[in-house]
Amino acid sequence: MSGLPKRNYSKIDLPQISRALFYPRYDTVEIEENKYLKRVMIPVGDSVFISSLWAAMEKAPATILFFHGNGEISSDYIDIAGIFWQMNIRFICVDYRGYGRSSGDPEASLMIRDAHDIFRYVYSHTREKKEPLIIMGRSLGSAPALEIAAEYGEKIDGLIIESGFAETLPLLRTLGVDPNYLEIKEEDGFANADKIKNFNKPLLIIHAEDDYLIPLVQAEKLYAAANAPQKKILKIPNAGHNDIFVAGIKAYLTAVSELVKSALQYQGADEN
Repeated sequence: MSGLPKRNYSKIDLPQISRALFYPRYDTVEIEENKYLKRVMIPVGDSVFISSLWAAMEKAPATILFFHGNGEISSDYIDIAGIFWQMNIRFICVDYRGYGRSSGDPEASLMIRDAHDIFRYVYSHTREKKEPLIIMGRSLGSAPALEIAAEYGEKIDGLIIESGFAETLPLLRTLGVDPNYLEIKEEDGFANADKIKNFNKPLLIIHAEDDYLIPLVQAEKLYAAANAPQKKILKIPNAGHNDIFVAGIKAYLTAVSELVKSALQYQGADEN
């Protein structure tokens, strides 16, 4: 566990902020569960269960635990899970409270708190396989991903942040929330830039050059704050917030593959 102080997110749990941050929707996709694909309900606090999609295999070079964006659900990632599966990467995409088939209602503090329970569950169900475990977060998902990276860095082997943010207040303003009116300061937010400083294993940051929801400067601030000995920032040209994967798929997947290789090498060095 890290030495970071415990944070209080109550100031960003206001209803008007939750309405701006979260866009939950129910998952109507029915999947035929098999060795490749299954849906898993993960228990978290308050008798709540979080839905997740597992593209699993008996033996994989690596596992990616993925936290998606605020307008997405895990079933949106079935095709991408298939791509990672073809790369021999076990892919686990988790929802938030109120998303997919999860119970409960989403709040910032609960999303962060649940990330701990989700990580411990995934870790306990994958670690016996001994392959590297990589945490990945997209957009809003960068907040729970960086929470895990800061708290459990010794238990994970790599970190990928895609379309993520360093500062909370600029994101709130973009979403139509006035932090000054609500008397919210940057230190009341997710502190992503502080958390990334605590991670010291292979790191990949991916961001679209034309992202107007979370501008590229946010990725550059995360990269500058990071102390990881192996870190890379991949800037995808001619892409925005929601078409980054399609627009830059070749470079995107190559960078992910390289991160997995670095995590494997890092894990091997730790075991020697």
